[in-house]
Amino acid sequence: MSIVSEIQQPGLGTPLLLLIIIPTLIFIIACKELYGTRKKNLLDVPGPFPIPLLGNALLFLGPHELIIDILTNLIETYGSVMRIHLGLRPNLLVSSPEAFEKILSSNKHITKGKEYVFLWDWLGFGLLTSTGNKWHSRRKLLTPAFHFRILEEFIEVMNNQCGVLCKKLGEKADKGEFNIFPYITHCALDIICETAMGKCINAQENDDTKYVKAVYRSSEIVFQRQRSPWLWNDKLFSLTPLGWEWSSAVKTMHKFTNEVIAERKQYHENLENEALETDDVGIKKRFAFLDLLIKESKGGTVLSDADIREEVDTFMFEGHDTTAANMAFSIYMMALHPQYQRIVQEELDQVFQGSDRPATTEDLSKLKFLDACLKESLRLYQSVPIMTRITGEDMELNGHMIPAGTNVMLINFFLHRSKDTFNDPHTFNPERFTSENTDTRHPYSYVPFSAGPRNCIGQKFAVMEEKVTLASVLSNFNLETSMPLEDLKLLPELILRPLNGIQVSITKREQF
Repeated sequence: MSIVSEIQQPGLGTPLLLLIIIPTLIFIIACKELYGTRKKNLLDVPGPFPIPLLGNALLFLGPHELIIDILTNLIETYGSVMRIHLGLRPNLLVSSPEAFEKILSSNKHITKGKEYVFLWDWLGFGLLTSTGNKWHSRRKLLTPAFHFRILEEFIEVMNNQCGVLCKKLGEKADKGEFNIFPYITHCALDIICETAMGKCINAQENDDTKYVKAVYRSSEIVFQRQRSPWLWNDKLFSLTPLGWEWSSAVKTMHKFTNEVIAERKQYHENLENEALETDDVGIKKRFAFLDLLIKESKGGTVLSDADIREEVDTFMFEGHDTTAANMAFSIYMMALHPQYQRIVQEELDQVFQGSDRPATTEDLSKLKFLDACLKESLRLYQSVPIMTRITGEDMELNGHMIPAGTNVMLINFFLHRSKDTFNDPHTFNPERFTSENTDTRHPYSYVPFSAGPRNCIGQKFAVMEEKVTLASVLSNFNLETSMPLEDLKLLPELILRPLNGIQVSITKREQF
């Protein structure tokens, strides 16, 4: 009996025929979609050959810590302006200062990339994820919240929490190497909770809270979805165990934030303006970002409770993981390079004169070499290793016409390690950030806080926190590490993280 006659047998033919025809049609449609329009799919831009349905997604199936090596090989093969496909979606990868400037400096390309849709359930459409008129109005509304006078009020919180950090680290002194990364992360989380929400969660004393766990796990899930086209469909994702876990985590985080907002609103309603702004002895009270949002909400006419939650959740997401990562990498660089550590400590001793008093903003402005070390650490280990934008109009890059609506991945990690810009780019050298060296570089060759109209609104807050934390740790302790640089495996997720933490040993400094 022939194959055709078997297929046509009653009860068997139709299902079997469909099993053959439907996948074939899907394959043909996918091929037409992928290869039929060269401009739309960037096929004239150098890049690996995409296979139907999956594109180049199979390249990224391995462990997260291999992604940097994979991207390194791709960029070395195809150049600083190249193309990859994730599923049927073409993505332009750029890592040159000229490309960064063309995209980041333009008001036409302010919409965040398609990867950000996976944050919508968590962060809504706040300052990080919104675009157009809503983004412009939110940016204008929130900019005063990061005025230097307001940031000065937060230095007390930073000093207090760094005091707790140094107390916890003191318990590890002279006891061999340990992973300092969670200590720094919990300190950063305590700082952002108190400054963003006016809420003390004591993560340094109790890191086992549901909210803390939900924040960390949510970041991991978002990154997993971003690189897995088979998880992009929301309905299908919601039916998976990972989708159930995501839903539970988002509910936990929103419940916590909603409760804090309700508490602070009640606090505002119970007090007259005069009483709210000063304490019992007439000293001006410190506001959290949440208090400023409640004030600007005008009783819900400008910002609803959902709007306020969007921004508070955004502050929490952007304001603790990013700073924690850079502080941890900076501590590792200090431990790995004792010659620079000594210079920073000499600078601290000169400013503080052996006193353990809290740092002031005036003190921080004098810590020039510490500032250079933090900048160099951010060059090598920027908190956000990949940014994305959607082109708002057709544009030309490297002789290629890039159509409007293209998803562009701006890879800071390789921009900051370009041998065309930095001599010996993989070496930690704070001298790169002396004024004579920075003045001669392309203005978009170093953008750890992004640049242009959508630069990071909280960068001054981040720098202040990092300086206070590093000053506290290095004033009190000497740092060492036996962990060689080649053992530092990096996870380029939403935030650049060390795979196995940061291993250091500490001893108390003699003057303390």
